[in-house]
Amino acid sequence: MKNFLFLMFMLAGALCAAQTDAETKSEYLSVRVQYGKTLSGLRYEVYLDIGTSGSHSMSGQVTNDEATVTISDDYGKQEFKSDIDLINYLGKKGWIVIDTYEIDILDQHYYTYLMERKYFK
Repeated sequence: MKNFLFLMFMLAGALCAAQTDAETKSEYLSVRVQYGKTLSGLRYEVYLDIGTSGSHSMSGQVTNDEATVTISDDYGKQEFKSDIDLINYLGKKGWIVIDTYEIDILDQHYYTYLMERKYFK
């Protein structure tokens, strides 16, 4: 019985050590919505920014084209024209909104959602 308890404590210690050795990393992205006036009314465009380094987990999967974000994933191409649809999709993939802010530049209004995803490396 003592040997069994000793073995259990050793295994528990090894598991704890393995979990602390796994380093938690974070990556970020931003969802930007642009509002503006046109002759025919209001303009609404959504963009997804993952940076330019090429090291982001979504590199090569994201296209921003004419106010539409296209993400190529395991299920094919997903197209988003709505910031809320895009944020809901990203939320299902483990992303959380950590900050929001608004900017007005001339007649353009921008609303940005900063999102984070944690992973183990």
